[in-house]
Amino acid sequence: MRKVGAVPKIVSNIPDHGFDGIIIPGVGSYSGAFRKIDEEKSIIKRLVEEGYPILGICLGLQLMFKWSEEGNPGEEGLGFFKGVVRKLPVKRLPHIGWNNIEVIDGSTILEGLENNCRMYFVHSYAPADYDPNEAFAFSNYDNYRFPVVFEKKNIFGTQFHPEKSWSPGLKILGNFVNYCRR
Repeated sequence: MRKVGAVPKIVSNIPDHGFDGIIIPGVGSYSGAFRKIDEEKSIIKRLVEEGYPILGICLGLQLMFKWSEEGNPGEEGLGFFKGVVRKLPVKRLPHIGWNNIEVIDGSTILEGLENNCRMYFVHSYAPADYDPNEAFAFSNYDNYRFPVVFEKKNIFGTQFHPEKSWSPGLKILGNFVNYCRR
């Protein structure tokens, strides 16, 4: 984040002020991540309702949906986006590596990105049964097309890891930082 002009602060508990945006990172399992954010869910929801920008990366994006097949029964996500998260219906999992993304016009965090740029993925689950008006990029793995960028007002999410995706990923992070500074 420093490469795009941000001063990140890693926190265990979300403060009520003193920051411009929230990033929910993406490593681990849904249930493990759910336990970490469950106590903070009401604070996160309130801050997002107040207009604070939020970016979910990989698992962080998946937590922004209502629930995930990867999680335990009763573990509800943040519910920012319509839809659920399901296991990719492909032969080889996890999906690890570089894939092109098909960019849809109109996205704030994808502004300035070329169509078919390459991003780095590490995942076995992806959003399904989603609102097509909230999906702004797609990728294809093992002949399965799935959404990889979601956006709604001040809420953003990527299924891939922009922090590991070289220049195009830095562009996305820079766009998010610029949005936070508005």
